[in-house]
Amino acid sequence: MNSLVKFYFRAWRPAVLVLALALITYLLYFHRLGTLLPGYSSAEVAAYHNAASWHNIANNPINAPYSCLVWLLTAFTHHGLLMTRVVAAGFGVLAVLAFFTIIRPWYSFRTVFLATLLFATSSGFLHAARFGSYQILQMGVLAFVATVVWYRRRQVHPLLAGYSVAASFALLSYIPGMIWFELFGAVLLWPSLRRKLQEESKLHMLGWGALFVVLVAPLIIACLRDLHVLLVMAGLPQQLSALSHVAGNLFSSIMSIGVRSDGNPVWWVGHIPLLNAAELVLGIIGTYFYLYHQRSIRATFLAGSTIISLVLISFGGTVSFAMLVPLLYLFIAHGLDHLLGQWLTVFPRNPIARGTGVVIICIMLFFSALYQVRAYFVAWPHNATTRQAFYLQQP
Repeated sequence: MNSLVKFYFRAWRPAVLVLALALITYLLYFHRLGTLLPGYSSAEVAAYHNAASWHNIANNPINAPYSCLVWLLTAFTHHGLLMTRVVAAGFGVLAVLAFFTIIRPWYSFRTVFLATLLFATSSGFLHAARFGSYQILQMGVLAFVATVVWYRRRQVHPLLAGYSVAASFALLSYIPGMIWFELFGAVLLWPSLRRKLQEESKLHMLGWGALFVVLVAPLIIACLRDLHVLLVMAGLPQQLSALSHVAGNLFSSIMSIGVRSDGNPVWWVGHIPLLNAAELVLGIIGTYFYLYHQRSIRATFLAGSTIISLVLISFGGTVSFAMLVPLLYLFIAHGLDHLLGQWLTVFPRNPIARGTGVVIICIMLFFSALYQVRAYFVAWPHNATTRQAFYLQQP
């Protein structure tokens, strides 16, 4: 009996926390997946048909991690279109975990918790996580950064770490535009990578290369068979005429971050921007202190990745704002950490001032998150143009 009592008092807090997080996760990403909108969009229907058979996936293996899971789930249920959203929501949960994993070693737990909350409740993220299409995979940039951070801090067996990284990079290659992040990261980290590779045995390096080639082989075959697949994999437009609009699209993409969006009813409520005022200010602060006060590999990678994302979006291909959202919130996390750090530095020994400042910042972030959640769950589905875009039904 005494052991049970001790176990209860030791485990009830973690159990309540896990249950609370599970409930919040369900409400944000899985609740009313099929009923929030009157139907499905044409992009969701296209994603469903592309994942309808192995033949379709083999012919066009772009976004294969998503398509394979949709195919697997639809094999056991008749709600195929709904499964496209369920799979996207599942990847969304993984994206939140990756975001938390990335920033956990960088900041205090207070900053990590608040920044993850902002990211997880942002309307830009909710649009991708609850939309039954491949867009959520474009947040694979988080998986890439998390893999690099984990490998550099690796506390597991080097052999397991090497094979895990090879498999991760191979699967990320199926996501349009992700190859540029891998190449950019390889160039940026080449000095440290070369030292690590020199320490590894030739046999293991051969094994990592073989695993990478095996996993990416279907994509290579599809690219050799159809060069259009190669263009999609690179995140490039399939028509050269689209390049004439790159400059205009780039300007529109930058404005969509904090000024005015393009008004696409599938992704936006009217013309409201991606970030609200509080997030925009935090993002500007984070960008400034990253680029001008913390000139590190991390800052260079985030800045370069943001530029790559904006350029790929401007091409007008298959890359969307889903690739940019997590990068913006990494800058916001840095701005939030600096804001909290400055306040606690000014009032290091005054508990009233310290507590007041933290409470004010938390209230600001609460209303920021509330605004984003209401924009997605209330304003967006009741918008007339949005409802017109989601009119297709389960066949």
